[in-house]
Amino acid sequence: MTRAGTAARAEGPRYRAIVRSLLSDIEAGHYGIGDRLPSEAELCDRFDVSRYTVREALRRLQVQGVIARRRGAGSVVTPRPGAPRFVNSIDSIDGLMQYASATRLDVISVEKIIVEGEQAKRLRCPPDSAWIRIAALRHADDLAQPICYTELYVAPAFADVISRIGQERTAVHAMIERQYGVNVQNVLQDIEAAEADLNLATRLGLKVGAPVLVVRRRYFDDLGNLIELSMNAHPADRFRYEMTLQRRGGVEA
Repeated sequence: MTRAGTAARAEGPRYRAIVRSLLSDIEAGHYGIGDRLPSEAELCDRFDVSRYTVREALRRLQVQGVIARRRGAGSVVTPRPGAPRFVNSIDSIDGLMQYASATRLDVISVEKIIVEGEQAKRLRCPPDSAWIRIAALRHADDLAQPICYTELYVAPAFADVISRIGQERTAVHAMIERQYGVNVQNVLQDIEAAEADLNLATRLGLKVGAPVLVVRRRYFDDLGNLIELSMNAHPADRFRYEMTLQRRGGVEA
């Protein structure tokens, strides 16, 4: 492999930082529709990366519909029908692991709590039960704003995985399975439309009352024990959820 090829591979992940930075500049109004982005050479100097890395970042922005690239005209900001969205496609428990590996968690707080009353009803968990709650924001590499505000509830028996949350791109239930020999057999999920309250609006940069998609999941082991809960609130304009449904057995004549 040539020296240039080795450098390109080493720099590969750096294009993501350029994408996030340029998206942030565009969303902040530094570059409006029809404005030309800095040249490839200027971006190379600004981010101290190779032309290969800059071109990959610009290619990603073009795929998202953020810019148009024209020979002799450079990269121009284009109008978009909506903000870029993260698409989550799940057809199995393994799909949840792929979702975790494709995004990152920034942990906000960790605390031990007792879930009771209305909160227990919302989470559909036993009342007066003890949990460790982790509040976090989930980010996709190519989007400047968080795609989700998450609250994870982990049973105290699995407390040793807490320090790894946000440090590894691994689903929490997978961490529990590996470290404790637990087998997650079933995940019960419910999805509902809601409006952002003050907490969600503050965390996600929304207006109070903005539409959000709330996804709750309960993870059970093969003995039927509830080992983890999660509540994920997604801004409507940053997230799309896809599912694959298959018929069981044959089709009747």
